[in-house]
Amino acid sequence: MKIRLTCLGALSIAVLVALLSMNLAAQEKGQKGEKKGAGDKGNIQGTVANMSKDTSTITVRTGTGAVTRQVVYNAQTKFLYGHSDNNKPGNVAQVKESFYISCVGGFNDKSQMMATECVYRETR
Repeated sequence: MKIRLTCLGALSIAVLVALLSMNLAAQEKGQKGEKKGAGDKGNIQGTVANMSKDTSTITVRTGTGAVTRQVVYNAQTKFLYGHSDNNKPGNVAQVKESFYISCVGGFNDKSQMMATECVYRETR
């Protein structure tokens, strides 16, 4: 009788551990797959594919070049020329297509970055 209760207890604990680990794995997968939403902070970096001064947007080609992201800037967006750890003041008028750019800021409901700061340079 003691052996049956011990086996039943061990089996119950094994099932409980398995269920908990599956739940944690599902939570991690959900967090990785979530899209950036309004209010989230992030970073977009890549090559400038297009500049639209009319709509105050910069189209950035990220990664392998297959994906583009929209960065929206305004008068409060700080533009810097150089690298993140070695830069000098710049401005949006100096940013050109094919330049490398890295912007930080929050995202709007259209998944566009609302940039608070952008660092740009000629090459990566």
